[in-house]
Amino acid sequence: MLRVVVTLVLGAALVVGAGPPARAQEEATLTLEEALAEALARNPALVVERNTVGIAAGTLRQARIYPFNPELEAEGGAGRAKGIEEDERRGTNVQGVGLSQTIWLRGQRGIRIRSAQAGLRRAEAIVRDAERTVIGDVPRAFADLLVAQERVALAREVVALATEVADVARKQFEAGAVPELDAFRAEVELDKARNRLVAEERNRRTAERELALLLGRPAELTLRAAAPVLLPIPPGDVAALQQAAVGQRPDLAAAREAVRTAAAELDLVRAERFFPELRVGVKYEESREFDSTGRAGLLTLSVPLPLINRLQGDIDRAAAELRQQEAAVDFVRRRIEKEVATALQQVVASRQVVDAYQDRILRDQERNFRLLREGYDLGEFKITDVLVGQREFIDAREAYLEAVSALNGAVSDLYRALGTRP
Repeated sequence: MLRVVVTLVLGAALVVGAGPPARAQEEATLTLEEALAEALARNPALVVERNTVGIAAGTLRQARIYPFNPELEAEGGAGRAKGIEEDERRGTNVQGVGLSQTIWLRGQRGIRIRSAQAGLRRAEAIVRDAERTVIGDVPRAFADLLVAQERVALAREVVALATEVADVARKQFEAGAVPELDAFRAEVELDKARNRLVAEERNRRTAERELALLLGRPAELTLRAAAPVLLPIPPGDVAALQQAAVGQRPDLAAAREAVRTAAAELDLVRAERFFPELRVGVKYEESREFDSTGRAGLLTLSVPLPLINRLQGDIDRAAAELRQQEAAVDFVRRRIEKEVATALQQVVASRQVVDAYQDRILRDQERNFRLLREGYDLGEFKITDVLVGQREFIDAREAYLEAVSALNGAVSDLYRALGTRP
């Protein structure tokens, strides 16, 4: 009887990590590719960011429109005048109408269009950078849900094992084969296993909510991740990955567009420093004085004289902003290289730990547990020794899942640093 019980314990332990049983029909199953596509389409943060493109497009449209409308001017007046030789007062009146237009002389409209075009490209790059962040966040949340599912499966197997052991220990105690302490220990292990299952279910639900938020789904919807527990690792050495990231990162593209915007702003200030615009107009006047009527057509011209304000401060400010944006480009490039190098280093280190568990640790724990069972069959060990070996095997599985979680997090950071998706 005892040999049959221990064989059941070992068989259950060896299937730890198997997928959970089928769940309710309201469960939504997603692959990583489906989760990424859904997040890019419905992520709430991306919906907010994408409106900045419309704002920038409106700015560009306005920049292409000449900003000055023609101005219609009208004047009129009436009075009475007294002749010099005659003491007679007669009425006089004057009427006039004119049309004037402000004209840019230094190409300000073209400079403003260039600045707005750079602003639109920068807004588009910022949106792509927000998408890059989501591309990094979704695999991490997806992998967290994968690991949480594995933990729940492991916790269920532990409950099954503890239940079997508690039943056998109780029957053996009732038969007088083992002391009551063994039955108490088995019941304690069963209570621990049930508490662990409750905690792992709660953690899985938290992981579901995190993924649902990124996908723009209701938080109460049950999600299931369907994929291998390990995320795929991008190939390449650090130099190749850094070069790829510098070539495709949208935040670097946004920084470069900010340089073009600042350069256009400096050009605009310089263009408006001396004689930036003039105002031309035509005017018709008609006046009546006593017995005479006069009519005149006039051409008006107005030119600002930069005698005091030559925009010296604005030029200094625009030049400093240009230098700042140029420095930002170099800073972003260096940050990208650091992020790639750091993430890749973490991936390599975490991969070594996972490989160690897959190649040696889990296998050794399984072998040790088998030896304990065989020794128990020969009467060399007690049932409590088997329980200890079983617990060590389960602890190794949990540590393995911790290592898997760390590796998936590092891989997600690497994808975010590269600006690509798995």
